[in-house]
Amino acid sequence: MSVDDLTVPLQSHGLAQRRLLVTEQDSEHFYRPVGFLSVTPGAETDRYTFEYLRSAVRREGFRPFLGFADVGRVYRSDGLFPLFAERIMDPRRPEHPVFLAALDLSGEVTPLEVLARSGGQRTGDGIMLLPVPEVQPDGATHCFFLVHGVRHVEGADERVGRLSAGTALALQPQPDNRWNPHAQLVVEGEGQPLGYVPDALLEYVMSVDGARLTVARVNGPEVGSRLRLLVRLDGSVDPQRPPFSGPLWDTVTEFA
Repeated sequence: MSVDDLTVPLQSHGLAQRRLLVTEQDSEHFYRPVGFLSVTPGAETDRYTFEYLRSAVRREGFRPFLGFADVGRVYRSDGLFPLFAERIMDPRRPEHPVFLAALDLSGEVTPLEVLARSGGQRTGDGIMLLPVPEVQPDGATHCFFLVHGVRHVEGADERVGRLSAGTALALQPQPDNRWNPHAQLVVEGEGQPLGYVPDALLEYVMSVDGARLTVARVNGPEVGSRLRLLVRLDGSVDPQRPPFSGPLWDTVTEFA
């Protein structure tokens, strides 16, 4: 089973508006923000939009995604754009329930729910999607994410195999990390490393007060290293400063 399997679009089921951050891996293997993919539910059909970030299109060496050549445009569609739809396993495949279980999902799910959990990664193209963390009016926040780099951390695969849902984990700053001094290591109770927080979530993770990190789902090696460990982060943030807000996160059409 692989997250690279091609797909057919799923139906959405009237969720409130939801956004995903679209990132792309650069030549230094750092995932940089590129734009936002959003869905707004409608009475008969849901409306999808995609917009580039201003900071992304100004980046040296930036190249637009296939099918999104006009960087100054808001792209709209009544169905999920092919670039993203092809990252969701066809629900008619016999292994689809197993795939959803690996993401700690079940039953009827929307395309963005699947992409938010799986990341939508495919071998060779470097695109990854991340959920925009949820924040309640009182500042309570939570976010699910897949721990990155498990296969690159010595002994992590074996340690992950000993975890179970609900196990408390912790975050450990890595200021001496040669690739990213802001990196946050995910560690088990005794401080043994398991992997890393996704690059694009670091700003959010570091803003969370009273952060509590727990195991949501542990998968076997048969699903691949990218889906090995799903975790949930809970805590609180300033509700006046929601995640992915501020000049760095402005889209090309905001304040134009």
